[in-house]
Amino acid sequence: MKEIIALFTGKYGLTRPEVMAEIENAFSTTLSHWYGMEVLVFFRERLHLEAVAYNNSGGIIMQQQVDLADIRGRNTLLTQLEENLAKVVVLKQAVRYKSFESDLVWGEITAYDAEKNLYIETEPIPGEKVIACCPLNRMGVHERDTLEFTVGRRRAFHLRKVEPVILNGTPRLKVVVDRVSKTLVEKLLKSQLGSKGEKIQIRCVKRYVGHKSIVLTTKRLPKAAIIEVDRELKERVQVKVVKSLPA
Repeated sequence: MKEIIALFTGKYGLTRPEVMAEIENAFSTTLSHWYGMEVLVFFRERLHLEAVAYNNSGGIIMQQQVDLADIRGRNTLLTQLEENLAKVVVLKQAVRYKSFESDLVWGEITAYDAEKNLYIETEPIPGEKVIACCPLNRMGVHERDTLEFTVGRRRAFHLRKVEPVILNGTPRLKVVVDRVSKTLVEKLLKSQLGSKGEKIQIRCVKRYVGHKSIVLTTKRLPKAAIIEVDRELKERVQVKVVKSLPA
């Protein structure tokens, strides 16, 4: 069992306690199904795995130890374990990436599907590449079927949603981005300001995708920053300086 734990910690990048907990969970669930009664599997000293079946007989709970060495279908148990571990990995990813929702991300376009949804390779967490989907209806009409959005081009996106999903029976991390949100305008402007942007409040109050965005800001923005966002979004960014943003 020690070798199995070491194998799965390396393969899935999980901690030893996480792998041990999933071994207990996967074996307990599968054996309970096989025996038609509750079976608990847990680790004892020196990583010895113990299984105990609990049978309700006339209101009396009877315990019976299950000899794991005599159980057939060990490959099925390991398959169930691998499925559980894959789910744990995706759930951990989703938790980590969830905090990056609403952020600005840059990504390289890698593919389109039959419905013309866009796929990009991006790094919400530096050094960790993920494939995100930008649905066709989350792109401006003026951007669809243009050279600016062909495979290999690098564009800015708003990270809209991160969630774990099951795709054809396999756990996957679903990352959805868009090009139409007001937040994208705000984040792009902030990215042009560098550290100075921390002291400036920016809010896009209205956006007519592909035409004009109306932005309120508490300090004057450099013209060069506004022009860069104009070029990226292919729409006019109209900025008005106010004493404070509306509630």
